[in-house]
Amino acid sequence: MKIEKRTEPLKIVREGNKIPGVLFGKSIEPESIQVDEKDFREAYREYGMTKTFEIKLGRKKHNVYIKEVQRDIVNHNQFLNVKLLKVMAGDLIKANLPINLIGKDKVEKPGVIVQFITDSVEVEYGIGEDFSHIDLDVSNLEIGDSLKIKDLIIPVGIQVVDDLEKTIVNVSETKYIPEEDQAEVEEKDAMDVEVINEKTEE
Repeated sequence: MKIEKRTEPLKIVREGNKIPGVLFGKSIEPESIQVDEKDFREAYREYGMTKTFEIKLGRKKHNVYIKEVQRDIVNHNQFLNVKLLKVMAGDLIKANLPINLIGKDKVEKPGVIVQFITDSVEVEYGIGEDFSHIDLDVSNLEIGDSLKIKDLIIPVGIQVVDDLEKTIVNVSETKYIPEEDQAEVEEKDAMDVEVINEKTEE
């Protein structure tokens, strides 16, 4: 991905379909940059915020990963700012890896729900490992069961720095009303409204 030094005000940069940001790292001074919006979206789609990739600034190339993105509050699809962290051999990537639930459909049924409490886990791993997520099989869970970060099967190369006691999912029982009973409840509610209206008219 090609980036440029930012020399124009933020408003002008964004009006030119570019995203302002900062390139920083241990071996370089922080530098204000801008990147073509289309190019950044492609990189974000391919690498997310967990994988490293190469950028070019002028004649220099850097290995980076997307450390942080700022989105518009109203239009969440619009990127307002981006931070790229330069990394070198021996560095560690610190990121929040998404947790991918497997077998949720085998547990959930009328009256039973799998609640996703924590959807990612904070980890560290070496440059070039490029993990994108951690799988968690919940297919054997029953009502009352829960799983914590310490229950994850962590791939080799990943070091968890998150709270191991943090709950990821739990299975709970919910009040289930069959469709025919729900129809009766709705009909009763409607009758109650009619009675109230009649009393009001009187």
